Amino acid sequence: MIFFNHLFAEYRRKQALKKLTESSAIKSYLSHSLPKGNEFIKELEFLVLDFETTGLNAMDDQIISMGYTVIKSLHVMPTTSTHILINPNKQLTEDNVGIHQLTDDELKKGVSLSHAMNVLLAEMTDRVVVVHFDAIEKGFINQACRALYQMRSLPMIMIDTLKIEQLKIRQTHGTIKPNGLRLYALREKYHLPRYKAHNAMQDAIATAELFLAQIDYTGSVNSLKLKDLI
Repeated sequence: MIFFNHLFAEYRRKQALKKLTESSAIKSYLSHSLPKGNEFIKELEFLVLDFETTGLNAMDDQIISMGYTVIKSLHVMPTTSTHILINPNKQLTEDNVGIHQLTDDELKKGVSLSHAMNVLLAEMTDRVVVVHFDAIEKGFINQACRALYQMRSLPMIMIDTLKIEQLKIRQTHGTIKPNGLRLYALREKYHLPRYKAHNAMQDAIATAELFLAQIDYTGSVNSLKLKDLI
């Protein structure tokens, strides 16, 4: 199944590339092959990503900040950690401000979604994307691609630390406690320090550390392949 999923993603990438004529960030991204399932984890680079959004519905809500960091040779690269504010061109609700601690004035100074996607696509090139709960990042990336590039969905390889843990629990016949798959709960499970929540860059770093702990738990770091995690 993983083999065919990769083949389909590669087919969609090549088809989408054929439709593009002018140089652009999306064309540059699509010009590179996606990471393959038989590649060793230790030899891959990962872009660990987190979005803060005005809500959970990618069709109606907006990305207001993006945070990411890079894993290379199974180490977090601190100098790559980045936080970008994105102007949603709409006023935040009181709930948004309360949750994210970002104000309208701060976001008015943010970059456009188009600029943010240009940065993101460059960072995603030749890398596997890692997130916690992929419905958010995948949904908002695809919606941005529909709005900006008239592309239904972006061909990409994405790993979800939440799904890694779900698979581990099923394999060990364990049980999932309420909120047990939240990022902070899994970090506690792997004896990782707690970060302040709701800053996209901090959450990206927190997810990166969780991902490395999950890989280490397998006990087979040197032989682990991408297909074992997706």
